[in-house]
Amino acid sequence: MKTVASFNVPVHWRSALIVVFVAVLTILASYHEIVRFTIQTWLNNETYTHGFLIFPISLWLVWRERASLAEVYPRPAFRGMIALLLSGIIWQLGHQAGAMVVQQYSVIGMLIASVWMLLGNDVFRRITFPLFFLLLAVPFGEALIPAMMNFTADFTVAALQLTGVPIYREGTFFSLPNGSWSVVEACSGLRYFVSSLTLGVLYAYFSYRNMSRRLIFILASAITPVLANGLRAYMIVMIGNLSDMRLAVGIDHLIYGWIFFGIVMLFLFWIGSMFRENKYSLPVAHKISRPILQPITTCSFIFPLSVVIILTLSPPLYAMHLDKLLNAPADLSFIPPPAGGQWQPDPHPLSNWTPHYLGSRIQFTQNYIKEGKAVSLYAAYYHGQTRGFELISSENKLVTSNDKFWGNVGDAQKTVLIGNERVPLIEAHLHSPEMRLLVWQWYWMDNHWIISPYIAKALEAKSRLLDGRDDAAVIILATPLQDDASAAENLMRNFLQQMLPQIKLTLSQVAKVAKNHGK
Repeated sequence: MKTVASFNVPVHWRSALIVVFVAVLTILASYHEIVRFTIQTWLNNETYTHGFLIFPISLWLVWRERASLAEVYPRPAFRGMIALLLSGIIWQLGHQAGAMVVQQYSVIGMLIASVWMLLGNDVFRRITFPLFFLLLAVPFGEALIPAMMNFTADFTVAALQLTGVPIYREGTFFSLPNGSWSVVEACSGLRYFVSSLTLGVLYAYFSYRNMSRRLIFILASAITPVLANGLRAYMIVMIGNLSDMRLAVGIDHLIYGWIFFGIVMLFLFWIGSMFRENKYSLPVAHKISRPILQPITTCSFIFPLSVVIILTLSPPLYAMHLDKLLNAPADLSFIPPPAGGQWQPDPHPLSNWTPHYLGSRIQFTQNYIKEGKAVSLYAAYYHGQTRGFELISSENKLVTSNDKFWGNVGDAQKTVLIGNERVPLIEAHLHSPEMRLLVWQWYWMDNHWIISPYIAKALEAKSRLLDGRDDAAVIILATPLQDDASAAENLMRNFLQQMLPQIKLTLSQVAKVAKNHGK
């Protein structure tokens, strides 16, 4: 029987492994809040549970290359310092903007760059894939959910129409003769997408040597689950429809979905196996005749390790300095804008719907009436933003996915001209069993009207870095929506024409109080 020789750490690698361990430990400790948040996401969100496996798999992939790595001498490469510096800058921008996913990717970037800098180019080339595989540990994709929900709804409705099933659709809600369905966040297919992409990346690495084939298979592993999720949704709706809503409407809904996903993945890997290249054989540890090189001393790692520690600690220390300069949250008050033109405050509520915006310092809802027509104005003001108290967040939305009374049947971007001022906004249609609402929403930040959350994050980072402030607000208008949508839109335009100056003045007054509080 052939035995595999035990593998001992070469002498010239022992100091290198120690400094890498110190560097990794320093990074994880310096950004412990990011690490803790990431682990909590793995624990609490089933979509990202695979994150627990990413680091062990990466270490195993490095271990597979142990024979190859033993052939080279680790030597610090200061090219990695540039990558480490850039990662720190990007983390700083992400921190000031409150963009957690940017901070998470930046921390992984620091880990990769520090290994590159300490071990050198030859080592980095041999373990490039295991290092970059760590990027898949970052929970990502939530920004894709709305687009994936819309695609799933489009696919399902189109497939039902092709098969002759009568259907009525409003946004992601649709009704069949014997039941109603909706595409919610859990049905977006993000969980399938993340799982398929992770497995696809690993499969491509082991199955192909050619980079083009790897990229093609990874692309296929990203596209396939999106298409498959649309087909899955169609099949579930058809099962429910044909069984008169007795099947695929409870827990079996999820069971069918995962069984179908497993079949799709097996089919994808089967197709991929037809183009498989020579497999990588597992490296076997054995005695290697190393090239005669001048070994690097332990002291030679001290300076690069010191640089890694300095570049790692500098971003969070500077962030602490900026956070101290940032105005502390003030005790603010919000007085709703007074009457404007013919619009008068109305004490009666427009509906039982309230926007789901958390963490604001102050907020108000005020209804206005004109000639029997009502418009509701909601505003939430954010100041001294921190995690859980920030305007741009996946938790902040018009209607939550678990709202049993209200639903968002669709939204679109538009721009309305109010006098000489252009106001970009997102128009949404909300409905409940009792009424429908036309809703306009936009943000106020750095004295600009904006609707893009990415631009909002960029402006937030700019304001925090340059001015030491991060004041922002969301403004939401709502009015009952009848059969004539144009009448509701004209009413909202008229409201803005008469009330927009008052809204701007109210925001400016609150911002002035917050600014004076920080002096």
